[in-house]
Amino acid sequence: MRIDLFLKVSGLLKTRSIASKAIGSGAVELNGSKAKASSSVEPGAIIDMIKPDGSRISIKVLVIPSSKNVSRKDRGSLFEVIGGEEPACL
Repeated sequence: MRIDLFLKVSGLLKTRSIASKAIGSGAVELNGSKAKASSSVEPGAIIDMIKPDGSRISIKVLVIPSSKNVSRKDRGSLFEVIGGEEPACL
């Protein structure tokens, strides 16, 4: 799954467009490298992100959803926060 879509589906960012802009501005890294919107995300990948308020969050991808629609209650099971603070939808 593309990283911009994962960030949207997981609820870390509200829309795919916002995710693409964050990635384009360099605010998102995938496994320690600057991400592109088309970068592929796999289970075990580490995503580091600078939030709009300037704080950082690091997550570990646990599961890639099989569809583009994930219920709000199931979104938290897609990733684990390993650094920073628990995300609310950004």
